[in-house]
Amino acid sequence: MTWIRREDLEDRELRVLSRHAAHARDAARRRPEAPDPLRTAFQRDRDRIIHSTAFRRLQHKTQVVAAYEGDHFRSRMTHSLEVSQMARAVSASLRLNGDLAEAIALAHDLGHPPFGHVGERALDELMAAHGGFRHNAQGARVVDRIEDRYGHGHGLNLTWQTRRALLKGAVPNGFPLAPDLVGKPGSAALEARVVDLCDRIAYLCHDLDDGLRAGVFVVSDLTGLRLWDRAAAERRDAGAAGVIGAMIAHLIGDLIRTTNAGWNEAVGSTPQVRHSDEATVLGHEVLEFLRAKFYRSRRVLEVMEHGSDRIRRAFERFVGAPDDLPAAVRARVETDGLERTVCDYVAGMTDRYLVAMTER
Repeated sequence: MTWIRREDLEDRELRVLSRHAAHARDAARRRPEAPDPLRTAFQRDRDRIIHSTAFRRLQHKTQVVAAYEGDHFRSRMTHSLEVSQMARAVSASLRLNGDLAEAIALAHDLGHPPFGHVGERALDELMAAHGGFRHNAQGARVVDRIEDRYGHGHGLNLTWQTRRALLKGAVPNGFPLAPDLVGKPGSAALEARVVDLCDRIAYLCHDLDDGLRAGVFVVSDLTGLRLWDRAAAERRDAGAAGVIGAMIAHLIGDLIRTTNAGWNEAVGSTPQVRHSDEATVLGHEVLEFLRAKFYRSRRVLEVMEHGSDRIRRAFERFVGAPDDLPAAVRARVETDGLERTVCDYVAGMTDRYLVAMTER
């Protein structure tokens, strides 16, 4: 038997994938490296992300219900794994690059601070005069600067395609990005759009599951949500978990069918990766329900506001006493500035580490 080399995998991509897919043979890194004999460039990105400290910390970072409140609620890590699985499946159906989609999905939440979006708002306010804070931009900063595992100053040295995909949404003026990402030159790969939509599918459906598990709302509250009702009609005896599985299947199927219907392999005609208008509306109904009944519930907001307060206290403490920062963190103050260094340090904390530190 002949073993499969990296070149064989790259040749397979050229034969099997769409012309609109990202191809690992075309990937580039800021710091040139010799290619791996077995793995494509995007597979190496995936492996570097999985082995990073920032990825391991996602296990103890909140999705919606605080990560320390129970072992069975989703964390940022389990959410990222779920998005990755969906994105690989969709990419396979559309003949896009599943390795790149997987890498993007695993990295897409690396910049989240403790306590989710409430923590993000707190840091953005604290950093208002110093370049602001957004978790997507912070994710790019994590892989480009903070996760400097190899000591060459380029972080994980991921491919441009993976790094560019992390910059979705607005980036605050003055936020420190790597020079080749400033202004976000060039379009993100289609695989990045697949991850964005799979991220939405995952949190819409799995946040319903966590809300039910937490007792914030009950199954009867979901009656009237058209996506839930349709899935429930298909899985009458499957229980809530089965209905949520049917919702996921419906949204993923719609994404693939709608995108495929507008697909064109002709050169220069890039397809649009999208849901149908109907599925978009059905998903928005679920989102509005979650906002009203879950994200703004007393159960969630009380914990989140306590977390926001802890972030502010930690930030102010280290800005006032930078000598208390770990030595490796303190060494970045000269190049990154005190406030940005402290922001990076606090943003990287897990929920439980932040709680324990502020209690001390």
